[in-house]
Amino acid sequence: MKEVIDCIKKYIEIIYDEKFIVHWKRLSEKLLDGIQKGYKNGLYEPDIVKIIEYIINSIGQFSTGNNRFNISTASIFIHGNNSQVEFKYYKKNAQRELGDIIFILSVVYNGEKFFEKMTINQIKKSKNVSWNFSSESAKEQLYLLSRFPTFQGVKGSLIPMKKYDLPNYSDCLGTHGLLYSTGDFALISSKQLEAILAGRNNLKLENLLRVISDSFCFPCCYLFNKNFEDCLYILHKIVHFFPECFRYPFFSNLPIFGNHCISYNAYDFSDKYLRGNIGELIYAKKLPYNKPAFQFLQDLLCAIKNKAKRKQLKNVLEFLDSFYHYKYGDQGYESHREENNYEGGGIGIIHTTVSLNKSKKID
Repeated sequence: MKEVIDCIKKYIEIIYDEKFIVHWKRLSEKLLDGIQKGYKNGLYEPDIVKIIEYIINSIGQFSTGNNRFNISTASIFIHGNNSQVEFKYYKKNAQRELGDIIFILSVVYNGEKFFEKMTINQIKKSKNVSWNFSSESAKEQLYLLSRFPTFQGVKGSLIPMKKYDLPNYSDCLGTHGLLYSTGDFALISSKQLEAILAGRNNLKLENLLRVISDSFCFPCCYLFNKNFEDCLYILHKIVHFFPECFRYPFFSNLPIFGNHCISYNAYDFSDKYLRGNIGELIYAKKLPYNKPAFQFLQDLLCAIKNKAKRKQLKNVLEFLDSFYHYKYGDQGYESHREENNYEGGGIGIIHTTVSLNKSKKID
């Protein structure tokens, strides 16, 4: 457990490093560039798939670091596939995209993965700073990402045709990316979004700004239920070393274990994402985590790899090789190897690896 604490301590130290801040700014600028290109080339009515592609192409692959750590961000867009799933929407069957972009953050320490977080994001465009959720498709999509009912992939989807029951402990496994026509975006937990809408069909940016405090969740709440002594030990150590991480709103600023459910612009999102404050904890060495969500991701990546091999997509295969360059510390998994051949839509993945050098042992 001391090794886990050492990893968290090291992570907190590097978020104040100049190089970390440089990566944060670069990622923000690349996100903005992709969104602005999407709106410009789409004459302010761009296709969502095209915007995703512009974002992915704009981010590409880049690294920042020094002798203490290295941060590497990479992105891929999977052409000719979609992420259609089917589920029960109240009393009827529904079929929707699971999401448009999957954001993943991996924290590596001593040559192996210690933590991994993920959020499945649905992009929603607007002509200004107002988003409409009146359509049946928008309501079904929000229902899917806010509640995660039992779902399975449809024939031809990248999502395997087996049933998934995913917990959403952090409230951030599913999120919505709200694009501005000015070329920026906000990100919000789909669960929080549903609550803010409260039966209305329209959301304005000011509705988010009126939230008194940044909504947050604390994944350690469910960790405490399963592993009380270890989690209490971790918090005790982190409070001692870095009390600033526990300023109001309580715990939300703690890297990896803290969660913010709202970010108001690309810079705000990039900061919280790189700090490990966005998404669901889907892997943690020696600690409880969302194992069904972890298994789902492995199945999806396996399906993407099968497709990439068949289509000879070198860039996708290189991305996957990079993703699995560092092994999970104490986790085995089985990937679902069903291959489908749907030829429509697209999905993007943005993955950041923060690799930490080993530091001195903590007493």
